[in-house]
Amino acid sequence: MEQSSSGRRITNKNIYEQTLSDGKIFGEIGPRDINRYRDTAQFIHSDAQSLLDVGCCTGEWLHHVCRIRELKEHLGVDVADNRIQEARRRYPALNLKTGYVEQLNLQDQSFDTVTCCEVLEHIDDWLSVFHSLFRYARLQVLITVPYRENIVETVCIHCGEATPLYGHLRSYTEETFPQVDGWNLRFGKIKDRNPRASNARRFYRFFRPHYPWLVASYVCHR
Repeated sequence: MEQSSSGRRITNKNIYEQTLSDGKIFGEIGPRDINRYRDTAQFIHSDAQSLLDVGCCTGEWLHHVCRIRELKEHLGVDVADNRIQEARRRYPALNLKTGYVEQLNLQDQSFDTVTCCEVLEHIDDWLSVFHSLFRYARLQVLITVPYRENIVETVCIHCGEATPLYGHLRSYTEETFPQVDGWNLRFGKIKDRNPRASNARRFYRFFRPHYPWLVASYVCHR
């Protein structure tokens, strides 16, 4: 169980479901997000014809995949129903469902690829969610997380307690991810390609690339 520096228990799922209920929190994606989706999509297995996206939020990543890949089946799930309702408003063609991945009423190995993008860093018991992903995957589990992030805490304006900035509870490296029997693990990294960056920053990043996101791709070899 994660704790803040003050020892206060962080109940991130409750915060996610209750505090983030205001529809005003829904933002719009920008060019930087699209670049990240394009880079992430390159790691989807070439043979994947169906995809389950866990923690789909308002559906942007799943919508992007459905546009560039001819999927026979897809499903996006999220624990927050308000996020699912917003995703349905934005992308009526998407197949979406509210629920926890640990409790989904789905058949085992029902999707070729299961994705979980920038979700695990927000969850206390992340390994429980992590292992649940493999239940529904036939071919691949694809995970992205912030890479080598310096976790910063700030003071919550509501309760006055220390809380991690952006709701990120831990920092991830390649060593964080466990080996899983029957699955080959390979890593990739995604560059920060922000078209709004200054020319000086672009020049600097050309010589010293910045990799804010880590990709963990588990491919079944059974």
